[in-house]
Amino acid sequence: MNTDSNALPNLGLRKRMLVNTISNYGKMIISILVSIFLTRILFLGLSREEYGFWALLWSIFGYSLLLDFGFGTAVQKYTSECSVKGEWERYNRIVSTVFFTYAMFASLIAVFAVLLSFNLERIFGFSSTNAAYFQKVTILFGLGSALCFPFGFFTEVLRGLQKMHTRNIIQTSFIVLNFVGMAVMIHLKVNLTGMVFVALGTNLLSSLTMMIVAHRLIPSFRIRPSLYDKSLLRSVMGFSLFAYLITFTNLIILKTDQLVISIFGSVAMVAVYQISIRLADTYQKFSGQFLDNLGPVSASLFAAGNKNKMAEIMLQSNRLMGMISTMLVLPLLVFIKPLLNIWLNLDHQAGMICAILLLISMYVLLFFRSSSVYVLLMANEHRILSFVAAFEAIANLGLSIFLIKSLPGFLVSRGIHIPDAGIIGVALGTLIPNLLLAIFFNIPKACRFASIRIREYFRIVVAPTLITGIFTLGFAFLLYYIHYPARLLMVMLYIILSVIFFLALTWKIGLLKWERKQVLGFLESKLKKHR
Repeated sequence: MNTDSNALPNLGLRKRMLVNTISNYGKMIISILVSIFLTRILFLGLSREEYGFWALLWSIFGYSLLLDFGFGTAVQKYTSECSVKGEWERYNRIVSTVFFTYAMFASLIAVFAVLLSFNLERIFGFSSTNAAYFQKVTILFGLGSALCFPFGFFTEVLRGLQKMHTRNIIQTSFIVLNFVGMAVMIHLKVNLTGMVFVALGTNLLSSLTMMIVAHRLIPSFRIRPSLYDKSLLRSVMGFSLFAYLITFTNLIILKTDQLVISIFGSVAMVAVYQISIRLADTYQKFSGQFLDNLGPVSASLFAAGNKNKMAEIMLQSNRLMGMISTMLVLPLLVFIKPLLNIWLNLDHQAGMICAILLLISMYVLLFFRSSSVYVLLMANEHRILSFVAAFEAIANLGLSIFLIKSLPGFLVSRGIHIPDAGIIGVALGTLIPNLLLAIFFNIPKACRFASIRIREYFRIVVAPTLITGIFTLGFAFLLYYIHYPARLLMVMLYIILSVIFFLALTWKIGLLKWERKQVLGFLESKLKKHR
C-alpha cells in the first residue's frame, strides 16, 4: 500500500464522503429536535394508556427488523458492486428476489398483527372499555407495517450508490412531515387511529420516493415477479446471514445487560445503568456518522479489485474516527460528574463508574474496531467477523453474569463499599471482551489487510491522536480543578474549550502536511463560492 504522505488521494471520493457525513449529522440533529418536541406533544395530548400502548406497538413491531436476515446489507453490497461492474441484469434478479422474499415475510407480520389483536387483553393489562379501540389500532398498525416492510431496503440501494445525502434529504423531509401530521392528529383528537396512518403513511411514502430516485439513478432498474430466482436467494443468503448474525449479536450485547441486571440485581439498578447506556449511545451517534460511507465505498473498491485503495481508506478512516471519537470522549469523561448532576440530579457512584466504563468501551469500538469491520465485511470476510461477533456476545453475557454476582463481594473483601456495585461488573462484562478483541483481532487483522506492521499502524493511526488526547485530557482536568462547573452553561463552555484545544493541537501535530493542504483547499473553494 502506498503510504507516501505527498500522494494526494482521490479528491472526488473524499468530497462525496464529506458531503454524506455532513448530511448524516444534519439529519441526526433534526431527528433529535423533532423527537424532543413530538414526545412532548404526544405525552400531553394522549392519555397515559394510549401513550403507553403507542410505545408498546413500536417496541413489538420493531422486532420485525429481525426478519431482515441481513438482506439489507447484501443489497447495499451488491448495489455498490454492480455500479462498478455494470451487471444490472443480475442485479435486477437479486433485488427482485429480495423484494418478494420480504413480501412473504410481510404476510407473516400481517398474520401476527391479527392474532395479537385478538389476544391483547390476555397479554397486556389495560382498561377493558378500550379493548375494541386498541384492537383496531393494532390491526391497522400491523397491516401498515407489513405494507411498508418490502419497500424498506430502498434506503440501502441509495446507500450502495453512495447517495446518502439524497437519502437523508428524503428521510428528513418525511420526518418533518410526520411531525406535522402527528400534531394535526392530536389537535383534531383523532389520536391513535390517525397517528397510525400518519406514521406508516410517511414511512411508506419515504420508501417509495427513494424507489423513484433509485429508478432514475439506475435506468435499467426493474423489480418483477418473473425475476425471482431461488438459486440467487441461496447465493445472497451466503453473505446476508453472516451479516445478519453480526447485527443480531450486537443486539444481544446491547439488550442483555438490562436483563442480566433485572434478574441478578434489581429493576432499580436497571434505571441507573440505562442512563449510562443512553450516554454512551448518544456519544456513538455523534461520533460515528462518518462510518455510513465505508460500506458502499469498500464494496465498490472490492468489486473493482482495488485492495490497495481499500486498505488506504481503512487506515485513513481509522485515523479520522480516532480523532473524532477522542475529541468527543475526553470532555465527557472529565465532566461526566457535573453533567449527570445537573441533567438528572444523579450522584450515584456506581452509576458514574458505569458511565465511564461504557464510554471507554464505545471509544474502543469506534477507534479500533469499527472501520476495519465495515471494510472487511465488504471484502468477503463476513464469516470470521460473524464468528468474532458471536464470541463477543457469549463472552459479554457470561462475564456480566459472573461479575454482577462476584464483584460486590470482591470489593467488600478489600474494604471498598460501593452501593449497587454489581452494575459495574456488567459494564466490565461489556468492556473486557471489546478491548481484548480490539487488541488481539481487529488491529492485527487490519494490519494484515493493509500489509503494514503493527508498529507502523500505531505510528500512522494511533500516536498522533494519542499525543493530542493526552494534552487535551490535561487541559480539561485543569479547567475542572480551577473552577468546578456547577452549572450547565459552564459545563458546555468547558466542553467547547476542550474541543477547540484538541482541534488546535490536531492541526499542529495530528495532521500530515498534505491533509492540512487539502483542508485549506476545501475551505478556500467554499469561500470562493459564497463571495
